Amino acid sequence: MDQIEYGKSETDIVVDEGSKPRHLKIDEAIKWLFRSEKQALIRFINGALGESYDLDSTELIELNTEFLLKGTQPDEPETDPFDLERIIADMIFTLNGVAYHIEVQTKADRTIAIRVIGYGAGHALSALRSRGAQDEVLFEFPVPVLIQVDKDDNIADKIPAKLKLSGRDDVLSFDITVIKLWTYDVKSLITRGFYLLLPFLLVRHRSRKKTGKNVKAFLADLREVQNAINELYERGEICSDLRLNLYETIDGIVHTVNAKTFENNQKIDEELKKMDTSRAVFAHEHLAIGEARGEARGEARGIAIGAQVATLFLRKKTPKDIAKELDIPFEKVTSALREAGLLEKSGCAQ
Repeated sequence: MDQIEYGKSETDIVVDEGSKPRHLKIDEAIKWLFRSEKQALIRFINGALGESYDLDSTELIELNTEFLLKGTQPDEPETDPFDLERIIADMIFTLNGVAYHIEVQTKADRTIAIRVIGYGAGHALSALRSRGAQDEVLFEFPVPVLIQVDKDDNIADKIPAKLKLSGRDDVLSFDITVIKLWTYDVKSLITRGFYLLLPFLLVRHRSRKKTGKNVKAFLADLREVQNAINELYERGEICSDLRLNLYETIDGIVHTVNAKTFENNQKIDEELKKMDTSRAVFAHEHLAIGEARGEARGEARGIAIGAQVATLFLRKKTPKDIAKELDIPFEKVTSALREAGLLEKSGCAQ
């Protein structure tokens, strides 16, 4: 089964700079943000499906979602009789070996259940082929979650789906869990642990009319979302990297909605300028790494280890993973991170 490196997407997929006004790629923005931090994605799955994965110890592996099956075997013909070349899911990953599939759609699509089954079949077939010939052929589908962005009262909280063999009585039933974004506000998203969806509450304004009342409503929502993110950071529930990624997503959404809906309203532009999305916002953390590295040149092994710990932490390694990689106690890792100014909040030690 192919794997892709977690957290390596680029920020420029949030908006398409080539169109006038810019076109917001909501599904791409959500996928990028969901790949930005392991713990936040685990929180989402726990809240959406009632799971109880530990934020620190759970192993997350993101899987390839493009099921290109041609040429996987030396003697395989150029054209595979079961060609899934066009089946590309939004996001498939495993948590402690259990596969999950997140799919995003803006406007309601009545064929979504069929597409989710198709994506699941692509994943199942890809997994089978990677294991080689076996006595028993088991098609194991990932657990699906659909994020529905635009309002559609005809969509249920769960979409029922069934699989059966023609002429047979046995039926396999499963549900596609639906997260209906328009039914949430800031408070309810935080309660469910859906921190990654906070910026997308602003998307609902893109279809509204250009009026002074709607500008005020948009600004109020923007400030509420920003304040919520800042409070999560101050409470130590999110770290600086995720805070910045949330900011960058907000920046793309606000610029696009302002251009398309409010024709570049000056008040919205001024409000956005107050939100600094540059890496310099957290320069003190990176400066601490530089100082640690400098001290390590002339100091004892303990300081050198501290620099290694800090460097691995900035590369999105968890303290537990760092302790294992450097073969040092977990407590020494957290102590070194605090001394470097990188673990000022308890919630960042995940």
